[in-house]
Amino acid sequence: MLTSIGYHTFAISMNLMQEEADLLFKDFKKYRDNTNEICIIKKEYDIDPSARHYIIVYPNQEKGISWKLRFSNRAFFINGEFMTCTIKAIINPKILVGEKTYIVAATAAYLKEVEKIFNQEAEKISLLLRKFHCYTLNRLDYCINFDVSELILDYYHYSYPSELKKELPKFIMKLIKNADIPEHFSEQYKDEFQFYLKSNSVVINCYWKYDDLNRNFSECQDLESSQNIIRFEVQYKYPKVFKELKDMKRRQERIRSILIQKRKKQEQGYCNSLESYKDKNYSELKQTQETWETIKNTPEKSTLIEDMLSDYKCMETIHNYFYKVIKKGNYYTFEEAKRIIERDVSKWEKIVRLTNALKLIHQCGGIAKVKDSLQGKALEEFRMSLRDLAALRINPVIIPKDWGISYIPDLLGNYYDIKGEEDYKNKLSEGYIVDCKKHRKSKKKHLLK
Repeated sequence: MLTSIGYHTFAISMNLMQEEADLLFKDFKKYRDNTNEICIIKKEYDIDPSARHYIIVYPNQEKGISWKLRFSNRAFFINGEFMTCTIKAIINPKILVGEKTYIVAATAAYLKEVEKIFNQEAEKISLLLRKFHCYTLNRLDYCINFDVSELILDYYHYSYPSELKKELPKFIMKLIKNADIPEHFSEQYKDEFQFYLKSNSVVINCYWKYDDLNRNFSECQDLESSQNIIRFEVQYKYPKVFKELKDMKRRQERIRSILIQKRKKQEQGYCNSLESYKDKNYSELKQTQETWETIKNTPEKSTLIEDMLSDYKCMETIHNYFYKVIKKGNYYTFEEAKRIIERDVSKWEKIVRLTNALKLIHQCGGIAKVKDSLQGKALEEFRMSLRDLAALRINPVIIPKDWGISYIPDLLGNYYDIKGEEDYKNKLSEGYIVDCKKHRKSKKKHLLK
């Protein structure tokens, strides 16, 4: 299964005092002069004109890591010290661990190896770069890479023309460009095969990976394989990351508080005499103590980064933003969508309302354009139609009649279907292996008798 979900890039940062930043900058220069491995580039940013910025990259290397050092006169009072500068590391986890791929997402399983290699690289340059767990998350790019060759295209009586399968990525991107634009977002960079939405704290970027690599990295070894890949990214910028970490920290503190209370009650109940330790509840006390020790001894920043990069968090984020923008349901031609509506909806008024909504989206050139043209009761009725279409698993963006196809499955729904089938097969095979082991054990016992 080539469709993959996870993250492809993240940034971590650490605050520094002016003296530390000066020494670190000297260490970067010393490492550059001694090894010729890095290049230091001075940058200027309009949004931060008073600060000095330096980007440290590894030229002619697919290293998977780069650094940004920022000097500023503006100080922040943190833990009793004035911090005026920051060091940031931008990490591509797949490349960092030595997997030269640009079409497969990293998962939570990569984090330990990423941390190990990061610490090794940091130590080579300067002890002032410290360890991975000393940093806080600054930016995070979640993503799902859809391999459209994995789409389940069999649809009742419909036979999918084989010559049109090559055109699927282009067709899908044209449909996606007619998707919704959530509140506080605006569309940027109106390229043919890219749908790029931006707010103050989040970027949503959906694009055909082949077109992206062909324009920006044509010598990439994944170029040929990327022809069937459509990537949907959700980029959390610092304000969004900060809010998410704050919410996680609050939840973490609640869990700590509950564990402390539970531990106190258990100790009061079980520690009155040595005999109480032989009680059947001793294992529960021990388990709570072990959990508490783990939480107490784990650096808070490291735990929060792990939570943000967890597979569950990746899946939750992609699911929420994908259906907020792309919408639920399979793509159909108007005639096919109308047939499903008439089959599954009993009220004539609702049938008319839903088919009119489909026509309106097609005529206006997208969901967002319809929403911009409506207000009041008409807008609320349109939103209700979107919810009703989602319940029927019909995407509100319809396939043009002249494409020669009448059905394209919901990309994320198709992933869930395949993943569910794979998980089921894995469970079956695991069960089969267990049964084989049990059979071998019983056979061995029988022979020994």
